[in-house]
Amino acid sequence: MVVVVLSWIYYFFLCGTIGIGIEKLLAKALKRTWKFQAIDYVVTGIVGITIYAAFASIVYKVGAVVHLALLAAAILSVIGCRKEIKELLPKAQKLIFSWEGFFFFCFILLIAFFTSRGKFHTDTNIYHAQNIRLYEEYGIIKGMANLQLHYGYNSLYLAFAAVMSLAWLLPWSLHTTTGFVEVVLCLYALHHLKTFKEHKKHLEDAGCIAILFYTLVNVTGSMSPATDYPTMFLTIYMISVWLRAIEERAHYSVYALLSVFAVFLGTMKLSAIAMAAVVIYPAYFLLKEKKWKEIGIYLGLGVFILAPYLIRNVILTGWLIYPFEAIDLFDVEWKIPLEYLLVDAYQIKVWGRCLFDIKLIDMPIREWLPIWWDSQARFAKMLLGGNVLGLILAGFNLMYKWIRKIEIRVELAVLYLGLIASAMVWFLMAPFIRYGLAFLLVIPLLGMANWFDYEKKGFQSIATGALVLGIFVCLSPYADNYVTDAGVFVKQRLKEPYYGVQKDYDYGSTGSLEIKGNTIYYNDYKKEEGERNSYHYFPNTAYQFMLNRSELISNDIKDGFVPK
Repeated sequence: MVVVVLSWIYYFFLCGTIGIGIEKLLAKALKRTWKFQAIDYVVTGIVGITIYAAFASIVYKVGAVVHLALLAAAILSVIGCRKEIKELLPKAQKLIFSWEGFFFFCFILLIAFFTSRGKFHTDTNIYHAQNIRLYEEYGIIKGMANLQLHYGYNSLYLAFAAVMSLAWLLPWSLHTTTGFVEVVLCLYALHHLKTFKEHKKHLEDAGCIAILFYTLVNVTGSMSPATDYPTMFLTIYMISVWLRAIEERAHYSVYALLSVFAVFLGTMKLSAIAMAAVVIYPAYFLLKEKKWKEIGIYLGLGVFILAPYLIRNVILTGWLIYPFEAIDLFDVEWKIPLEYLLVDAYQIKVWGRCLFDIKLIDMPIREWLPIWWDSQARFAKMLLGGNVLGLILAGFNLMYKWIRKIEIRVELAVLYLGLIASAMVWFLMAPFIRYGLAFLLVIPLLGMANWFDYEKKGFQSIATGALVLGIFVCLSPYADNYVTDAGVFVKQRLKEPYYGVQKDYDYGSTGSLEIKGNTIYYNDYKKEEGERNSYHYFPNTAYQFMLNRSELISNDIKDGFVPK
């Protein structure tokens, strides 16, 4: 736990200072000033550091040189943003030396407990940890997905995890970034909700409650550098800031920045890219006012964020977007064969639909939907029911405001468009609950929050009040299930010896082969361990049959893998 907390303090310095520097540069380039909170600087820093590490990985390993250059940039940012930092320090000092600060300290220790121990996410043992090792050892290797298709799931979050792992400095590789994202967003949510009763509007409150709810669901996985968790956390953060902007009647430039941020979410998990639909709101004003320079800057930022993601896709798989066969632009020797890509894409879909057989990929929705529904736990079904009620409530709210001639905020309608689009993409592509939990939590909570913000009378009061009660009933079993999980986790793991140093990545039964003088490892499968691609052996594949159908381009691993 001690090492976990120390790493978070260091991450906060890096992300905060880099974020302040980026925001200052954007303000100068766009000739605008914004009212930012400390959380916004930290999240901006996370984005900047992630994209930096992803670009660096294309030409060099993400190790000492890359990290020290990042540290130098942070120090330069401190020097260049002295004024902004001096304005923040008194507020931070006042907060730290208060009862709220004491509560936050206790909360940080609690999350550090969860981040220091536990079980790794299944996919972390299959490919997350090994992908981080790839960043640390080589940066990138051509055709790496031929060794195991999961290397093609190119989440840039793992670039952030790698640059922050300090594996080049420490005798182990830190994996505390998920807990860091979690604790930073929770502190923001708790600080905001402290004055809940004083808020005239409760839209941003809905986002903050969703952050805490999502934390409850996934707190036992805080140790794992799983790509789902930070993607969902930052998606809810983006929604929260959008709602804050609505309450503050912010300039459309704030929404433009958030639209660029939505593009970043897609590089962390492709399924989150539909949130970028919200760009239609700021785009309307930018085009109407002919702000061509600003349009160019925002488009440039979006392209800049997408560039390392797309370049890495091509180098790892030979495809621009993997596993998506519709865009077939490249004919390189390391390209993943189409038949392998399709099997991988089909597996993602049928597993999400609880069919577990790629032969059923063309099953009509009317047939697989009942199977999928029956496979969901009771509390998950209740959550889905809460979403139906949340959308009905949103419709009631809209209709009532229209009839009573109460202002209807277009920004809120556009956000709902992004949420519904994201939920539809999630449902049609791979409807695992955890893949779409950000949207599934926000939709009902946002309906409730919007309900609080205007006066109801007569039938409207009775009907919408019943919906709010129904949503509360639907969400309660979901919360109760994970409160129990968290309590059991604490009880079972109090005696584990991780109060100093965090638990290391798992080992597993590993075999090896010599290929052209290089040692390649594979999972020597044992049922009690399951599929495991150990961080401690590199390069490694969780599936020996994939090793048997690929080969090295040359006698050096760094030159890459090709299909046989």
